[in-house]
Amino acid sequence: MLTKHKYLDLPEKWDAGSIENCCKNPSDETGGCTDCCYDTWQKELKEITQKYDKENEMVSQTQKQFDFTKSRRDKYKTWLDELIKAEDLSLDICRQLDLIAVQSRKIWFNTCKAVCAIEKLFCMIREFYMQVDYLKSRYEILKNCIDKNTDTSLADKSKGIPACLDKYAEKLEVIIKTRDEIIKALLETIKLANLLRNNINTKDCPDKNYDPCNNQEKSCDCQTTDSTLSNYGFKTIICEWYCSFKCDEKCPDPDPCKDLDRVATPLTPSTNTDPCNVSCEPEPKICFPICKDNYRICVEKWYREDDKSMKNLGEELNKHKINMEALLACKISLDAASKEADPSLRC
Repeated sequence: MLTKHKYLDLPEKWDAGSIENCCKNPSDETGGCTDCCYDTWQKELKEITQKYDKENEMVSQTQKQFDFTKSRRDKYKTWLDELIKAEDLSLDICRQLDLIAVQSRKIWFNTCKAVCAIEKLFCMIREFYMQVDYLKSRYEILKNCIDKNTDTSLADKSKGIPACLDKYAEKLEVIIKTRDEIIKALLETIKLANLLRNNINTKDCPDKNYDPCNNQEKSCDCQTTDSTLSNYGFKTIICEWYCSFKCDEKCPDPDPCKDLDRVATPLTPSTNTDPCNVSCEPEPKICFPICKDNYRICVEKWYREDDKSMKNLGEELNKHKINMEALLACKISLDAASKEADPSLRC
């Protein structure tokens, strides 16, 4: 090192004497000690202190704004989570209502078929007893002929044709006695089957071309109000709930990689100036489907804006902290150097 680098004299422009006189002047006009290095450091310390105080205040204000934005964002997030939870629950309800509506439609179709089958069975049994009545009339005609016949072979009623006719009459009477109970039971069955069908849905039974397994058919028609008002029953109640929850409206599927593109309708403030005219309606009023509700879209928008703002404030806060720490280090160094070079301590 000593052979490669030589100690050279200072160039002429380097005024070593003036610097030495400035920094080592033994006294001033008042008899005290002066030092231009100390004065420069004091001036720089004052400027650095002012810059440090400014950055410190910026850090304090930015930190407060950051904390406020974070607190508000967390509240929006809590509200949004509750709305999303309510939205998920409403979708679960819609799925259950859709399942019940489809099954009730199939049950209604089966009850229509059951009513039709019971009515046909009633007609068959009625026809059967009409034939029994016909046989009874033919028996009475035949019995009357035998009774009025003077043939000696028919005089003994305990054997022969008269005996067979008597046994036949007994069988007919047994069958005829069952008619009233069977007809009564069939009529009760028809009544219950119709009540069951009407309790499911009072809509007229479909024609023979109706396919109950057609899954393309809507479980509930929320667009046509006439059919809803003219029909009653369990399925109508289910469809009323289904339509009230707006289950037929599908939620949009936004791209998570893009900004929220849904636009909410501006919330109009209440124009009621009468303090005595107070509305008891809850505000905000959530409408179904919740995914399309104006307030839900606004909350999500507010949350995203505060989240983005908080990230920007975090970067700004970190920048001010870095500057403040650098100024603090410079301030401490200048303060220490000034104290060491203080002329009042050296002279």
